[in-house]
Amino acid sequence: MKYILLLITLVFIACVSSKLTQSANINADEKLSNGLYNYKVYKIDSINTYYLIYAKKGDSLYKIVSKKTLNKNCEKIQRNISYAFKLRSGLTDFHIGGVLVSSKQLPHVNCYTYDDSTKICLERDSINDLYHADNIQGLCYIKW
Repeated sequence: MKYILLLITLVFIACVSSKLTQSANINADEKLSNGLYNYKVYKIDSINTYYLIYAKKGDSLYKIVSKKTLNKNCEKIQRNISYAFKLRSGLTDFHIGGVLVSSKQLPHVNCYTYDDSTKICLERDSINDLYHADNIQGLCYIKW
């Protein structure tokens, strides 16, 4: 009798565990299909006191600029991993003479100065904007 109860308990635990694993996989697939984790990092570079994180979502390429900071306890951003970045254009809200100007209206401007020693350039053949992410600090991904 003890063996039968033990066997029934083990089968029950195995079924529950299998169901939970399937549920977790479905949730991850839903997040991917909803676009929450579609920014796949394909390159990480740095220039002076800034990190440049190159990511791809669909057919679009993104160059994300992040100020270098020291964070030891964090999820470090890695190549070939997808993240739910909350991007915002770094080149919006440009005003010249009180007129709002987009980066596409400035085709002759290729590089932007971030500090006295750092210029970060666009790659007009593939990347036409510089981005910042509210959930990136240095190379740390902040889950919200």
